[in-house]
Amino acid sequence: MSRQEKQHSSEFPRIALCVATIARVEELDRLLCSLGKQEYTNFHVYIGDQNPPGVLDELLVRHAGLPLTHVRLPAQGVSRARNVLLSHVSDADIIAFPDDDCWYVPDTLEQVVAAFARHPDGGGLLGCKGNDSSTAQDAPVSRLGTFFNGETYLQFFRAAAIKEVRFDPQLGPGTGLPYGNGEDTDFLLEVHRKTPLWRCPAIRVFHPSPETALPSDAKIAAYAAGRMYLLKKHAFPLWFRWSNVVYPLCMLPLEMFRFGCRMRHYRWRMFIERWRNF
Repeated sequence: MSRQEKQHSSEFPRIALCVATIARVEELDRLLCSLGKQEYTNFHVYIGDQNPPGVLDELLVRHAGLPLTHVRLPAQGVSRARNVLLSHVSDADIIAFPDDDCWYVPDTLEQVVAAFARHPDGGGLLGCKGNDSSTAQDAPVSRLGTFFNGETYLQFFRAAAIKEVRFDPQLGPGTGLPYGNGEDTDFLLEVHRKTPLWRCPAIRVFHPSPETALPSDAKIAAYAAGRMYLLKKHAFPLWFRWSNVVYPLCMLPLEMFRFGCRMRHYRWRMFIERWRNF
């Protein structure tokens, strides 16, 4: 029996990858290419397509070799799309929500399976950004720790741990509401209430960073509104909410030194918008 055939036997976890996408054809192509190179192959991709009809047709043909389910959805935001995709997943042991503009390294899913085997008590794992060369060991994630590198594309969950958990449809991009961020941490906080979470540096995922792709003022404002809404929703103490407001000011001189003046506007706007929503 080949290695791939063994991975598809009942003793190997089946992974569901739920990808909500809109207006990112090239980026989604990069993600799917990276999935086609995975050393661990017992996975299924669920694409929540919020584009106009036909936009992804060529892309889907190009990746016809992947185990993939294409679900057409109205453009009502990433949180609603992920919730719909969850309803299509019936037989997975592990569930993840890759952003449509992230991409995996060849051993990403293999490392996920190995990490869950190391942590049988853990209901969820957080990977690390691919350009982080840290050699740190696995570590438990605290409630406050969910705010540090806890983006959705880094999250992997046992299916049983998120059976009753859903994304808040008021949070996240595309809702038409001001809260364009926070759905990732909100989901993670809900899971953290039920089960231990572990951060595992061996799990690597790449994603564009603000240093290479600065967000627009509108996106900065939406992200700030979402962050402050989230802190109020989960009743975080005043000192933590305030620290989130002043954090961009603390980062501003350091990032100007590392990346130049282009980061000054980004961090200053972040401070202004978080203060506005405080």
